[in-house]
Amino acid sequence: MDRIAANSRDRNGFTLVEMMVALFIFAILSVAGVIMLRSAVNSDEITAENLGQMAEMQRFVSLMEADLSQALPRTYRDDRGDRMPAFASETSGAKAAFLKFTRGGQSNINGQARSNLERVEYRLSNGSLERWRYRMTDGGSIDQPAVLVSNVETLSVRIRDKRGLWSDRWATERLADLPRAIEIRFEQQGRRYRHLFLVGAGYL
Repeated sequence: MDRIAANSRDRNGFTLVEMMVALFIFAILSVAGVIMLRSAVNSDEITAENLGQMAEMQRFVSLMEADLSQALPRTYRDDRGDRMPAFASETSGAKAAFLKFTRGGQSNINGQARSNLERVEYRLSNGSLERWRYRMTDGGSIDQPAVLVSNVETLSVRIRDKRGLWSDRWATERLADLPRAIEIRFEQQGRRYRHLFLVGAGYL
């Protein structure tokens, strides 16, 4: 009789200990699920960020390659009418143009009455690598910049002259001289990049 009563109690439901163990296991599984979900979300965010940086880098390389390959030995006049060199590079100063030159081959999609030449500048401003372009080759106003790469921490430029010598400064006796190549190094969020560009190659 006692055995029958015991079996009857076992079939009536779970004991308190069994309920506590079940709740504990459920809590662990819930926490594990939240961690896995958060990990997946973080992974997606990191992937999206990396893809965005890759897109920025590709745009920067493509634009600078196109600009420098079409660089011309053409001097220009500034707002005061002074004759300026065809190529200039300055890395000192918060918003100095580390590259400044005139390029050809500029398309005229809208059919406006303007030259196919374009004067461009590349600057590093508040961690952003920017491309500026002038509306007129000589003097004239400048458009708002296009931000190519963000979160740039350091930047350095080396220039190769016609003798094949590399230097971090561009110095020439003739205003119309152009360098042969440009090396640009910069650091972005702990990653270091190095790019080489030919100047005036005109292969586009």
